[in-house]
Order: sequence, then C-alpha cells, then structure tokens
Amino acid sequence: MEGPAGRCAHCQRGRALRKYCRRCSPLASALYKRQLRREAKAEAEAQGKKYWLEWWEKAHGEHAEEKRREYQRKYMREYRHRKRENRAA
Repeated sequence: MEGPAGRCAHCQRGRALRKYCRRCSPLASALYKRQLRREAKAEAEAQGKKYWLEWWEKAHGEHAEEKRREYQRKYMREYRHRKRENRAA
C-alpha cells in the first residue's frame, strides 16, 4: 500500500489516504470484486477452464451450470425487455 499522499488506485487523479480517494471510496467493494473477477478470469482462461464455475458450484453444488444458464436466460430476457421499453419511450 502506498503512503498517505499516494494516488487513488482507481482514478489515479485524487489523493488517497488509503487506497482510494474520497470520490472512489464508496465504490471500493465493487472495484475490489471486479479486480478479483478479472484475475480469476485470466487465470482460468490460461488453464482452459470456466472462471465463474467455481463460484457457482460453491453456491449451487452440482446444479451450477444449469443454474447459471437459467440466470443468463432470465437476465437476457429482462435486458431485451428494458431495451424494448427504452426504444418505445
């Protein structure tokens, strides 16, 4: 970790007392999780695996892939619905 007068790890502009500046600190958890996902994805792709499968298996056990497909279908259905509504508005 950098000293007290370091730059923000996210925007590189603000002065950060810890890791993030005042503007970016409310997003710290999301930024941290995003970085974890990116690292996991890069590592898994290097091994030829699905990076998300381990996390879904922890939550859903042997039904992980089925639950993931169900989630993706639902998400895309809602996305298309929102997109359609925005076009109509």
